[in-house]
Amino acid sequence: MSENVNWGRVWEETVDYLVPLLKLKAPQVALYYYLLRHSRLRGQRTVTTTKRAIGDGVQRCFLSVKNQLLKLVHKRCIAVSERSARGLTLQVFLPREIVGSLRRGGYTTVDVNDRGTANYDGAKRLAIFRREKGRCFYCRRRLRRSNLFLDHLESLSSGGSTRMENVVACCGPCNREKGSGRAPSYLYTLYRMKRLSRQRYKERMRALRKLQLAAAEAM
Repeated sequence: MSENVNWGRVWEETVDYLVPLLKLKAPQVALYYYLLRHSRLRGQRTVTTTKRAIGDGVQRCFLSVKNQLLKLVHKRCIAVSERSARGLTLQVFLPREIVGSLRRGGYTTVDVNDRGTANYDGAKRLAIFRREKGRCFYCRRRLRRSNLFLDHLESLSSGGSTRMENVVACCGPCNREKGSGRAPSYLYTLYRMKRLSRQRYKERMRALRKLQLAAAEAM
């Protein structure tokens, strides 16, 4: 039997929060839904299957399934409980179990000036947008509020938090290029590619250290 779970809410939480927070790509989302279907939807926390069976289910090759499974494990969406002759036994987590601050009804509403969890509602996005003075944190390209991206200086998969001190506004190209990489490394890449001047690079590193210090003080 299925768990007492609001599956409409699970779908909303996956699309609205899990995908942007963990930067899940389409193949990872398809795989995650497939595993949910064969575990939690059946009232079970685990599913025992093989990579080839998963590949048939999501129409992906063996190598692709292997790579995407590793990424979901790294992002704490699933965990490998056992390896046996029958295949892999995978523990599959619901969105609210994956992100600690994600609750059944969505993120907790907090005041814009609160230094707690960055909740990605309109007020939070506006606060971060204004903190960056309407520009991309990395390349300083001017942003529009309608199409800004939020990026974690230290990715969640690397242990970063969702606090505002770890979240910056950025443009689409920088968001895609940086991915889950480290902010200092990406800023240095922009400098080496001459997309940041030496003066701008130093200024960006100072801004980064300021946020890192604020994050440390808030812990």
